Amino acid sequence: MERIMKIAVIGDLHYPALEEEYGFIEENRKAFYETFLERFFSVPADLYVSIGDLTNFGWKEELEEVYALINQHQKPFLHVLGNHDVYGQTREEVLNITGQQRFHSITTESAVLAFINTAKEQDFEDWGGTLDPQQLDWLEGAIEQSGDLPLIMFAHHPVYDTTANSEKEKLSIHPDVPVWEILSKKEGAGLYVNGHNHTNSIAARDQWNFLQLAAVLDEQAVRTIEVSESHISVDSIELDDPELRKHAQVIGNAINHFQLKSQPLGTDGDTKLLIPLPKRAVSSAENV
Repeated sequence: MERIMKIAVIGDLHYPALEEEYGFIEENRKAFYETFLERFFSVPADLYVSIGDLTNFGWKEELEEVYALINQHQKPFLHVLGNHDVYGQTREEVLNITGQQRFHSITTESAVLAFINTAKEQDFEDWGGTLDPQQLDWLEGAIEQSGDLPLIMFAHHPVYDTTANSEKEKLSIHPDVPVWEILSKKEGAGLYVNGHNHTNSIAARDQWNFLQLAAVLDEQAVRTIEVSESHISVDSIELDDPELRKHAQVIGNAINHFQLKSQPLGTDGDTKLLIPLPKRAVSSAENV
């Protein structure tokens, strides 16, 4: 029987601390995040991923509280850092609390999964993305080692001029960072998954497809990525109901450092995708 790997992904969650001026949202916050995360982890998957801005400011309180909600589900969970996750504390402090790695990869039978850190540490003036030379060198090696296996990358910031609004200032990895030069060396299919711009979007460039997710307070949904021998498929599962939407509106209208989207978040064509994969030649090493 063909093995299918399934990954469930959420966009920017923005779990907030209860600052004095919006302490009134305490019950909404409890109801919303407990319910949404319970529904997220109820989606059948081999891995659950946050593409950053899991918290609203990266305070110790926010990280500990949201991870307490996450950990009670006892599911494999990975979190790449967004700019909001490293405002309140240093990157090292955040990684110590979360137990996550700054960047790393996982090789499976179906694909290579790469998790990168594009967030600038405690930079309150520039919320755009970057990759330092160490990470660029690592990424180039990871792409080379992936061979012709599909590569699925998870990052907070989009690659410049790919998904919606990524051509605008501070809404992508800075265009001077040569990330596309490295990605273009990939042999075979690549899928790059990001958030940051709070808008659903799908784009393509050469052998790469780019998938951008809206923020959770704007849209209570999860994106699923299934990888088989013949294709990668992306689908969207709605997790909302009127009560959950009401809680999200109260939170989104109250908290600092976040603004609910007034315009449409995209169409079905921005949430569903099918990437055919060529039949791979199985090496003798893989037959051992």
